[in-house]
Amino acid sequence: MDLKFTFNGGSQASEHSHDSHAGASGGIPLPFSTVPSASSSVLELQVRLADESVIAEALSGDGVNYSSAQVERESGSGEEPIALGKAVRSALARAVAGLEGPLSEAVTALVLDLRGAEAEVLRSLGVAVDETADPRAVVDEALQRRIGVAAGTPIRFGDAHEASQA
Repeated sequence: MDLKFTFNGGSQASEHSHDSHAGASGGIPLPFSTVPSASSSVLELQVRLADESVIAEALSGDGVNYSSAQVERESGSGEEPIALGKAVRSALARAVAGLEGPLSEAVTALVLDLRGAEAEVLRSLGVAVDETADPRAVVDEALQRRIGVAAGTPIRFGDAHEASQA
């Protein structure tokens, strides 16, 4: 069996064939890309709790998931801010590591949905929280070094899924 493949759609199979008398037709361009495609300029890192784990996802404003990470929380730690903070930081770092190239620098906000523990978790990570400000917190230099998101990136609280729809 003689199989011939072409991926650019423009070349004839006979140009690349070792069998010069083969008259196979040119290839068809691949109809897909391996990179997700979004039309939004928003790229949020959204963090939420699920059972005994923390899930972080890099989502565009139109719902394209570029990266996700799930980290198991320490058993028996419950909602303890320090243990939860470690899991959140780890999930964020893993989700950012999953982004390719300049996408990690394109994150426009962190959105935390931690069942009301957002401020305590951020404080356990050393991030200043101002309940009266908008945003209530921003990524500082120490958190930037740990997770790879630019210092000054806003951190919002609330339901991560509703925030991406707004």
